[in-house]
Amino acid sequence: MKKNLTMKRTLMAVIGSLLMFVGVNAQILTDYENVTETSYQTEGQTFRLYVRPDLVYSPSYDSTSNTGIDGSARWTWTYAGLTGDVASGSAVAQNYVEFTNPAVGSYTIDVVESNTIASCTGGTVSQDVNVVAAPVATITTADPAQACGNQSAMNVDMTFTENVPAAVAGYAFSVEELVENIDPSDAVLATISDNTSFIDFPTTGKLNTGNSLTGATSPYGYQFSTSALNVQNNLRTRYTYTLHKASDAPGAASDGVISAISQKSDYIAGTVTTYAFTDNQIVIVVNPSPTTGPIYHIPNNYAY
Repeated sequence: MKKNLTMKRTLMAVIGSLLMFVGVNAQILTDYENVTETSYQTEGQTFRLYVRPDLVYSPSYDSTSNTGIDGSARWTWTYAGLTGDVASGSAVAQNYVEFTNPAVGSYTIDVVESNTIASCTGGTVSQDVNVVAAPVATITTADPAQACGNQSAMNVDMTFTENVPAAVAGYAFSVEELVENIDPSDAVLATISDNTSFIDFPTTGKLNTGNSLTGATSPYGYQFSTSALNVQNNLRTRYTYTLHKASDAPGAASDGVISAISQKSDYIAGTVTTYAFTDNQIVIVVNPSPTTGPIYHIPNNYAY
């Protein structure tokens, strides 16, 4: 009886330690998590899926480094329409699969763990992945007709097109405001101001539905206001608003938008990709009202 009680306590301790191990190691390699959701990826960007090994067969597994996998463990990944580094349907000693250059589409990836010790196999676990087209950001408000005199601030509309749920839609970009005096031929006479961070949504603080992004589905909307459009120095004044990359985007990156999903999709590549704006500028010109000069005529005393 005492022996049985000791065995039960030992078994419970082992089970408890395994449960604690699973709880502590809810992630793999720090950033990979077991979240019940469809995974979204940007087209053309390499991504991976990992599966946690069975701890009975790989008791030394370390999730922080994805090491300690027993040599007898095998995984069979099954998928279609994707290019993976392990063949679909083949049992391999690799608990992850890497897909390169995925095309736009919806995919289901299945995996089953087995072991060379015996012919036992686990149940099928599935992950749905939607590969979506790269994000597109554009200014939709057209350049207005030139105005006379001081004007109130103007609202400028933008759209963001990306086939992802509103809950994960987020966009990093900035807006530059350039104010110049120009002559009648539009040549620049002087730069009044140049604010490269008139608006800035960095990668660490993207525009999303938690702040000013609108819409339940793509295309999502955003509206910003210009400065008061005043005539400066009593000369023709041009206000130019230009979309640029976010202030914290890498120096080598070209101008373009970065989305939450596209940044996530850059995880394997290790570099942030920007996607060019389709219409990146709006130009507004305000003109001083001309001063009508006096009328000239031949004076009456001309012949005296």
